[in-house]
Amino acid sequence: MFVVCKSKWIFVVLAVLLVVQTALTAALLGHSLSAQRTTLIDFTVVIDAGHGGIDGGVVGVDGVKESTLNLQYAKCLGEIFSTAGFNVVYTRKTEGGLYGLPTQGFKMRDMQERKRIIEQAQPNIMLSLHMNKFGMGYRSGPQVFFQQGKQDGRVLAESIQRVFNDMTGKQRQALGGDYYVCRETSCPAVIVECGFLSNPDECAALQTEQYRTQICRLIYNGVMLYLYEQ
Repeated sequence: MFVVCKSKWIFVVLAVLLVVQTALTAALLGHSLSAQRTTLIDFTVVIDAGHGGIDGGVVGVDGVKESTLNLQYAKCLGEIFSTAGFNVVYTRKTEGGLYGLPTQGFKMRDMQERKRIIEQAQPNIMLSLHMNKFGMGYRSGPQVFFQQGKQDGRVLAESIQRVFNDMTGKQRQALGGDYYVCRETSCPAVIVECGFLSNPDECAALQTEQYRTQICRLIYNGVMLYLYEQ
């Protein structure tokens, strides 16, 4: 189940990381730092762990909840960005939801609170992490989605999907649709479905630290590719 990126991406990603981080750091050093800034790069990434609380999302073949995995992946991805010098904001850091009381209309309140957190952070990009499910159980691999009609989100989604495709060998396209968390935010925003919990092998892999780190690093590399191509 564990697949290593093809060698061509190793050189591409290294070049992207060097160019992007050098450019961003140089731009930052051209301005005085405020007393509050603690990050190396003046670039904010919001990481949204989908679902939470009574909204567990889809359930894996072994009973694992999507919301739990989403949170684990969000923390892993956030650590990668933070280590690289980026400013990271999370929509949720615990297993709880963002809706307040679990009463009627909780789902919309949850989404509205995510929107508030994202907009307050004034991020450069937003990444919403989820897990997928398909009835027949044989589908596998990550897929990226964007808000139909938003070109900036589409470009970001396509960059991440290209890196994913190199890992999986699949030729998937980033897909457009209508997604509240992407539609209601002003920055480039995407939804990353990290894998299929309906696939027994992938469900097991998604719960390992090794695979989680691999997927999160690929998301990061996809963002670096996006920045480089901009």
